[in-house]
Amino acid sequence: MYSSRFSLNEIRRRTARLRIFVLALLALPSCASWDDAPTGQSVPDMGWLFLGKAPYTLQTKVDAAPGPATLQLVTDLSLMAEVPDVVFSRDVTVADDSTITVKLGRLAPGFYEVRLRDSVRWNIGVRPEAIVSAPDAQPDFDAFWAETLAELDEVPLEPEWAEIPEFSNEKRVCYEVRYPSWGGGVSGGIVSIPVAEGKYPVCIQYMGYGAPVYYFDPNADADRIEFAVSIRDQGIFKEGQDRWIDRGLASRGTFYYRGAFCDAKRAVDFVASLDKADTARIVSFGESQGGALTCVAAALDSRIKAIAPAVPFLGDYPDYAKIVWWPVHEVFLQADAEGIDREDLFRMLTYFDVKNFAPRIHCPVYMSFGLQDATCPPHTNFAIYNNLGTENKRFYCVPYCGHAMWEIAAWSTERAAFLSSF
Repeated sequence: MYSSRFSLNEIRRRTARLRIFVLALLALPSCASWDDAPTGQSVPDMGWLFLGKAPYTLQTKVDAAPGPATLQLVTDLSLMAEVPDVVFSRDVTVADDSTITVKLGRLAPGFYEVRLRDSVRWNIGVRPEAIVSAPDAQPDFDAFWAETLAELDEVPLEPEWAEIPEFSNEKRVCYEVRYPSWGGGVSGGIVSIPVAEGKYPVCIQYMGYGAPVYYFDPNADADRIEFAVSIRDQGIFKEGQDRWIDRGLASRGTFYYRGAFCDAKRAVDFVASLDKADTARIVSFGESQGGALTCVAAALDSRIKAIAPAVPFLGDYPDYAKIVWWPVHEVFLQADAEGIDREDLFRMLTYFDVKNFAPRIHCPVYMSFGLQDATCPPHTNFAIYNNLGTENKRFYCVPYCGHAMWEIAAWSTERAAFLSSF
């Protein structure tokens, strides 16, 4: 997701956090117990993610001058409150080498903002797999999506192809493709297909919110079909637009993501229709909005055999609004302008909350997240992860990273290795 809309408080929080990142790579390991720790864990560990049993000790280097200081822990679910919930407060000493050692004791599962003096802030996590964010799907959730997909199935695929010579060679040919989708919408994207005869594994890549169009290097993965999906009004269809999250809020029938989620499913229909596609080897990944679409596509279509979503968007709208301003409060503003009651709004959004799709995902999942993410905060990622219908799941945390997981080369390597095994 890409957005420049943030409240003044959010901008201040982000600016303050930047100071901790300068020395992040020098952080010392945690003194927490790692007994009975789950398989998914922080790589590399910065001492900011506690996975084992309490008591916990925070030991890290900080961007702060030596001397006395006050350290507080604030629950992430209170960051948008007028009075944040401070669960821990203690006077500490920043050592001459800028390290601190603080016994935190026992903490409930969740994510916390560390506040040191008035300027240094960063996030830590405690046993994220124990966070409870139960699905709140309406009784007719399945019926609604079954009816929607039945309508989608009535729309002929009928793709239109246009070769892109500058990204084609003797190994793979690149095309821009467009095809009709649900409700009169048009979706498609950029697809790169091997030239040689045979059946090839397929990797579907779902794009972030308003992300630029991406073209594949024809030499980079020449033995795979790759498809970068453009959902309606984004990607190759974007024409000066920069917001979609608040479109059609009046009802579940008109909300933008009803069509967008259908576009995610239609992408699977498209790749499965390709003569050279090995339909037993379709995998998918995406970041932010792309991570959400990756999850939804896997929930709606079992032909996807494995997924690797990063910092997935659209998880747990009610809690999302308690942690960061964007995007839910932007949705609030539009809903208020249209006279939509909050209770009615949140009820409508349950049909598009990715945590409600999560129990329907049964393929292997490898999720990544940035512990410092103030756009798709970790709590919302785990609202999805902890409700997955598969037990074959693990996560990858980059403690010093914010939202830009696409900049983390180590995650790209991890993801490629995971997906190539299917």
